[in-house]
Amino acid sequence: MTAFGRVTRRVNDRVNFRILGPLRAGVRGGQIDLGGDRARLVLAALLLEPDRPVPVERLVDGVWPDGPPESARTQVAIVVSGLRRAFSRAGSDRQVIETVRPGYRVSGENATIDALVAERHIGAARRDAAAGRLASAAGRFRDALALWDGPVLAGLGGPLVEAGAVRWGELRLAAIEEAAQVGLALGRHRELVGELLGPVGEHPYRERLRALLMLALARAGRQSEALDVYHEGRRRLDEELGLEPGRELRNLHAAILRDDPSTHYGTPVVQGALSCGVPRGRALRWRRTARTLRCC
Repeated sequence: MTAFGRVTRRVNDRVNFRILGPLRAGVRGGQIDLGGDRARLVLAALLLEPDRPVPVERLVDGVWPDGPPESARTQVAIVVSGLRRAFSRAGSDRQVIETVRPGYRVSGENATIDALVAERHIGAARRDAAAGRLASAAGRFRDALALWDGPVLAGLGGPLVEAGAVRWGELRLAAIEEAAQVGLALGRHRELVGELLGPVGEHPYRERLRALLMLALARAGRQSEALDVYHEGRRRLDEELGLEPGRELRNLHAAILRDDPSTHYGTPVVQGALSCGVPRGRALRWRRTARTLRCC
């Protein structure tokens, strides 16, 4: 094999992991058999903290939350050895799982993890939005959100996995909200109505999501439906949690009732200090959408 061939093989033998949905792994497009639940739990715990050593004790607790057997540490070592063999059989010569005190870690250099890719897309989208590059931000948010294929580590349970999955689930919700804010600034309110209905239904107590849906409806000329969304949220908060809507929702509700210009797309706003180099019109639309949601 030529030197070029060795380099090409080295580039292509990274193990690709997916945790934004059911746990999956593959090399060069082929799927890797990860074994049973025990192996999948250990791997999931490592992937939730890439490039960080995960103590063996934490892995033991994650696999046997009700109390480990005396051989638990040995069984974890056997599981890790089996995963390494599975990666090698699939065609990867990389040391994906490294032994480091006080346990093991997944090497970010030798693996691609969809959650980290999504995180990078979201970071770039936020920088684009802050600079007024709204179309670019929208595309990056879209690329990030497309990586989710269901609940994080769907099908795996236990306190260790569930606690670690919270971070990535929260990142998805934040990205949906920020992407919607960008979409509103770009005048995509009609499309956003359909895109936000599902997340609001899945997370009925998340008031910012509900506010974004209300604003999208109002800007689409569907004020009555926007008010219905508010009242449905208020009812659920009251009946199920004994709470009242927060200030953001109440203010937006009042703004829609009085047909405030802030609930219309394209209304000029009071000009504030804009960052040097930010496209003026786009930055104003971005700032205006944020202001409308914050303090109607």
